[in-house]
Amino acid sequence: AASDVYKRQRERMALILEKLNSHDFTGFDCLFQASEGRAGVVVTFLAVLELCKEQLVELVQSEPMANIHVKLHAGEPQ
Repeated sequence: AASDVYKRQRERMALILEKLNSHDFTGFDCLFQASEGRAGVVVTFLAVLELCKEQLVELVQSEPMANIHVKLHAGEPQ
């Protein structure tokens, strides 16, 4: 069960990176698919967190309460 979630998370990370390669910015909400239900939301959220942790993506918000956008990390990982 835990390994299945990890596998789904890794697959989702790849899909997110693929989507970001074709766009400068992608809305955070555009990464989620309502048809996947709660489990899909959790897997996607964990995938985004892991991509941030690995410094592969950045989350950008222009002001408090504004939409969050995701983009590929521009610099070298630290």
